[in-house]
Amino acid sequence: MIAFAAGDALGVPWEGRPPQSIDPAEVVRLPAPDRGWPRGSTSDDTAQMVLVARCLADTDGRPASMDFLTRLADAAPGVRGLGPTTRRALAHFHATGELPAPSAGDLPTNGAAMRIAPVGWAVPSRLPERRRNLCEALSAATHRAPAAVAAACVIAAMASSAVEGAGAADLPAVAAAEARWTGEHYGPMDAVADAARGRWSPPSEGVSLDAVETAAAVVHVIREAPDLAAALPYAVSLGGDTDTVAALAGGVLGALDPEGVTELGWLGLVDLGEHPGLGELAARLAALRERPATGP
Repeated sequence: MIAFAAGDALGVPWEGRPPQSIDPAEVVRLPAPDRGWPRGSTSDDTAQMVLVARCLADTDGRPASMDFLTRLADAAPGVRGLGPTTRRALAHFHATGELPAPSAGDLPTNGAAMRIAPVGWAVPSRLPERRRNLCEALSAATHRAPAAVAAACVIAAMASSAVEGAGAADLPAVAAAEARWTGEHYGPMDAVADAARGRWSPPSEGVSLDAVETAAAVVHVIREAPDLAAALPYAVSLGGDTDTVAALAGGVLGALDPEGVTELGWLGLVDLGEHPGLGELAARLAALRERPATGP
């Protein structure tokens, strides 16, 4: 969780910039964001990740879509940087009290994948059906596009395997395997498969909000910079949605190597004051992971 938040904070000052405008020497100095946020701030990435983790813990690992959406609606006024699809879903909820309905015009943005790492942390890899069902339920609170759900499944699969000690070199293969499954159920995930094989190049204008592109970027980062301390600045250097890509890379690699978080010399600049009790919350997720399998 701390590695996730660190990646988020590292990327916030550079969000939306093309790669060529990002100074690698400045990234780890965590300059104050241009948008007026305090230095070291995290964004909606961390806020929603923590909401998902608490929702999982409070429901014994069996949250419904509405459980998360009601929590998000309550928290939203204090969350920085909510994305366009999430804002639309919240507006619909406030107007109707209902979940967003599937539509042919649903945008496959990355808001569901952005928050889904706790599902992987809480569900062992031997229970893929449970993990995928949770990805779908927690995605559907705001994101109904099939590609958005597919990207969430890929991130959760990597996070689950990372907790179990899969080597960084193995995680791209985990992503590729999950992309094959999601490709059969939600649609093509060619970019993720290409990234896992080293055949994907980051867009010259930066990583967009597209869910599949974001998942591919995270796989690319893990493949090219498997060490946490190197991965987070590298993720930011890709430009575009810098905070999300760095947060997700941090969430996966931090699960693989928790001690690596202590090697982030700039970690003290990250403001975690808005998210107290992460240690206790992590313990509750760990307890869920040990729960006997009694169904999907």
